[in-house]
Amino acid sequence: MPVKDMIVKQVSVKYARPYIATFHYSKTMPDSTRFVFAGYYDDKLAGIVCYGMGASKSQYTSLIPDIKKGEYLELTRLWSPDGMPKNTESKLISESLRMLPPEIKLVVSFADSNQNHVGTVYQATNWYYVGRTNGGKVLITEDGTVQHTRLIGVYRKRHPELSGKTNEEIMQMYGWKYGEGGKKHKYCILLGDKREKKRNFQYIKDKILPYPKLSQII
Repeated sequence: MPVKDMIVKQVSVKYARPYIATFHYSKTMPDSTRFVFAGYYDDKLAGIVCYGMGASKSQYTSLIPDIKKGEYLELTRLWSPDGMPKNTESKLISESLRMLPPEIKLVVSFADSNQNHVGTVYQATNWYYVGRTNGGKVLITEDGTVQHTRLIGVYRKRHPELSGKTNEEIMQMYGWKYGEGGKKHKYCILLGDKREKKRNFQYIKDKILPYPKLSQII
């Protein structure tokens, strides 16, 4: 089926959570998720993309210093099942960006070098590449999956019986351990009208770098 025939709709977090928790490499749906969109070929699910607040405001203000709360989001999860037509994920991203509220002026996303990702889909959809994050501390689960350390807080929030336990006690219960995370590739895209994009481009223009290639992953 041609990718142009894919229909993109907004869906609920509840609808998307089982797919992300099962099939996305992270196995988690961020609690900060605000907008979720799904693509369909007729009645067949073609993919899901999630947007949320991200880890910290600084990931946005480091690009546009005066950006206000409610004007930014992070694309936090992207998943498409095997066997979908070429460019399915690209169309899902492009269509979903157009469906975000008009107040949103900046969207960022990260490609995880731990997963051998360089952000090919962001390059295909004309995002700006603005460098790499510091590695930092990560969680490594029993099956070897690399997770953000905020997973501890997520589990504590979702499981009341964990509320009185320390981070170390929760990690011991689940067989998690700390590790050193690889650097992530950071991308951004500007939204809004032509005037707003032109204004905000002045903030990021000196931060834009050539797209990384898979051969550059360390």
